[in-house]
Amino acid sequence: MEIVLATLWIYRVAFKRTLQLLSTNLPVIFAPLIYSVILSLVTTLFSGLWLIGGIIVTAVTAACASSALYLIENIVRAGKVSVGDFTKGFSVYIWDILTIAFILWIPMMLLSEVAASSPQGPVIILFVEVLLYVILNPVPELIYQTRTSGVALLSASYEFIVENWIEWFVPNVAIGIAAYWLLIWLDVPASYLPTFFRFFLRFAVFGLLLTFLMIFRGLVFSELNGTTRRSRAYRYRARSD
Repeated sequence: MEIVLATLWIYRVAFKRTLQLLSTNLPVIFAPLIYSVILSLVTTLFSGLWLIGGIIVTAVTAACASSALYLIENIVRAGKVSVGDFTKGFSVYIWDILTIAFILWIPMMLLSEVAASSPQGPVIILFVEVLLYVILNPVPELIYQTRTSGVALLSASYEFIVENWIEWFVPNVAIGIAAYWLLIWLDVPASYLPTFFRFFLRFAVFGLLLTFLMIFRGLVFSELNGTTRRSRAYRYRARSD
């Protein structure tokens, strides 16, 4: 029972801290909109260049992901971000992201070739994708909080999930479901707005929810990583006292 209370205490502290950090860094919720514009422009300009175009789009996607992780890192660790952090972030983790993407691309490409000859191919691919999503779910936090990279990132992510799968997925799934239904509900009042304002509102809310989730994940990860249920219960007991 004490382990459950300790976990709930971690969630409560992380939730309150997330609200504080989000309120003092509210402009960051528009970062996903900027990334989307960048990716749309790059895809439009280079998608027709076949292999070269694919490499460019992949590199820009990784750069945007790098910038996003760097923003979250600064919010979680320093409590604030700046425009300089946004621009600097495009290069901070780009090679880590490209490396892990390349490591996963090779076996997935081979799997697609094998699955194409089997009637159950789509089911097999879906199963593998879900499995990878579960095992590699904490990879973003591992990249910016532990500086782990390459193949070591895969093993570190697997070990984290094995040790903390309940504590990690319960709040992630809960927030994900709540965000999904909030966006569905938002479609009703948004449908009465002009197209531009409807588009802007949806992106703003999406950015708000995504930023909240990533900050919360970062805070929870910092509490779970490198600890055990027993040690967290001990810390909870000591702090309560």
